[in-house]
Amino acid sequence: MTGLSTYKLAPPAGAATLSFHFGRQGIGLEEVGESLPSDSLFAALVTQAALLAAPEPDGVLAFARPFVHGTPPFALSSLFPRLGDLPLLPRPALRLPVLDEQQRQRIGKGFKQLRYLSPVLFAAVCAGRPLADEPLVMQGGKVWLTPAEATALPEPWCPASRESTAAWRQRLAETPIWSIESVPRVTVDRASSASAYYEVGRVTYAPGAGLALLARFDDETVRPTFEQLLDLLAESGLGGRRSSGYGAFSWQPGPELALELGQPGGRAVLLSRFLPRDEELDALRGAGASYQLVRVDGWVFSMGRPSQRRQRVMMVAEGAVLAMAADEVRGRVVDVRPIYTEGRPHPQLGSGPGTEHPVYRSGLALALPIPAREEPQ
Repeated sequence: MTGLSTYKLAPPAGAATLSFHFGRQGIGLEEVGESLPSDSLFAALVTQAALLAAPEPDGVLAFARPFVHGTPPFALSSLFPRLGDLPLLPRPALRLPVLDEQQRQRIGKGFKQLRYLSPVLFAAVCAGRPLADEPLVMQGGKVWLTPAEATALPEPWCPASRESTAAWRQRLAETPIWSIESVPRVTVDRASSASAYYEVGRVTYAPGAGLALLARFDDETVRPTFEQLLDLLAESGLGGRRSSGYGAFSWQPGPELALELGQPGGRAVLLSRFLPRDEELDALRGAGASYQLVRVDGWVFSMGRPSQRRQRVMMVAEGAVLAMAADEVRGRVVDVRPIYTEGRPHPQLGSGPGTEHPVYRSGLALALPIPAREEPQ
């Protein structure tokens, strides 16, 4: 049994829904996602820690030091959607249990769209157990959960009085957990007074839904510090376009998440992004490993400096399966501040580091042990 602490992100006081701008790779502001990756969350926490204490003489924050030096006191997942107290977990990079032909036909293209599983289904896939019941398919096929888990959800997700099972399934399939829309904006040039139209993407969670954060604390004494930073982050906001009202939230601790993942057997599944150390590269090469890579870049905003591009890194995405025991998987934190050379100087800053402080991206893993079984080809 694997247990994880949970934190529920909910609308801030006075608001009915939770809205964010979680930008995705692209040339505009329209593309957004429904989740926030673990490396972005860690960077946001470091920013809040920098408001509370100055860096030490070597330029490293006291909060960040154990993470940078490879002794992290806790591990964090990415922020995933949730329904009530039920977190939705990333689809593992494993073959799904076989369903009968009628079930396959009813689910249809939901197999290709699937991105999140309920905890019971996530554990079943990781352990190689068959599905006891046909899953409920929501959010256009992106979300699967068991009927038993859905029945325990709060309104409006649970079955209504005298509602048939078929009608309930249909209603859940048509009720969005989150919605993504483009919000029109206009900017006015200060010199010419000319206006320019643009759109900004926004993800909004339905009432009763929100985001979930999973954490494993190896040192419980740091939990109060983490929760203090989470308080600050709730006020300052997550993601982009915070000046437009996006990103504010409240949080509450949720029930511990217990997962029956089967007998550990030398493999691990990720709930976070992962940047392997040199000695961990075999976790990606070994038999049974399955993963996707994601390119991570973006912008640096530093006081007194122009906006700059961060160095690009490639990370392993959530849901990856590693050919290494979970307790051996750690990952690393890297400094991605821009570095300019005499051959390629910055037009304003010249050569050298683009900022006086580190710019961290965390590839530290939140890994869970799963059985060592070979996937059929």
